[in-house]
Amino acid sequence: MDNIAIKIDHLSFGYEKNVDVINDISLSIPASKYISIIGHNGSGKSTLAKLILGLLEAKEGTIEIFGKELNADNVADIRKDLGIVFQNPDNQFVGATVADDIAFGLENRQVPHEDMQAIIEEVATKVHMEDFLSKEPVNLSGGQKQRVAIAGVLAMNPKIIVFDEATAMLDPRGKREIRELIVKMKDANPELTLISITHDIEEANLSDLIYVMNEGKIIFSGTPEEVFANRAELEKIRLDLPFFYKFKAALLEQGLPVESCHDLTSLVSYLCQ
Repeated sequence: MDNIAIKIDHLSFGYEKNVDVINDISLSIPASKYISIIGHNGSGKSTLAKLILGLLEAKEGTIEIFGKELNADNVADIRKDLGIVFQNPDNQFVGATVADDIAFGLENRQVPHEDMQAIIEEVATKVHMEDFLSKEPVNLSGGQKQRVAIAGVLAMNPKIIVFDEATAMLDPRGKREIRELIVKMKDANPELTLISITHDIEEANLSDLIYVMNEGKIIFSGTPEEVFANRAELEKIRLDLPFFYKFKAALLEQGLPVESCHDLTSLVSYLCQ
């Protein structure tokens, strides 16, 4: 069980009677991996995230977090291992300054005040916001606000961080910044488990494993290369391919031998030969 962060067994949930949004899902999410759960709007992926976080109660089935079954009695204790970054960064701020906002969770956990400043500065540096600690959140860009939200989560030292459509409301630059930050976070802390609930295909392409949802079910899963090989199935549920896979497919259709190219850099290198 040590290498499984989250185990879900025959999980079902519905907001309305007899209408299941999550329909008999079973899966195991390995620890210390970067996972993406993708699907079109209404597929059930954000509801699944809320169930994992204990924000909703399952109708049927069980969820285990590091071997502990999630229930009403232990949800508060289990949440100490969980952090979440929501879609809208404007809805996450509670402090007058960036430093105050990062400190909020620490204060709730009664971290001694003399220890807080070092933690705040450390996590702010990790998300490249150390020069903004005295700034008001209203004056930050969307990407900067999400970096502050991530810093607040990192300050709590969770074992699992869930990103619930964390790039959905950002401009292209903000999306790129958060994608790059998530990868750097994983590289800096290999034991951390990251779960991204997203329809950003380029973001999902950076993860170790992808679970594809449709109509409340996991329909297939695998590495990005394995998942994005199912182009026809993805198109049926209105999901696109990352640019690299579309580019590679176009080159193959032209008869170019690029089967061995596994990223955009290798494709460009081949074309520049």
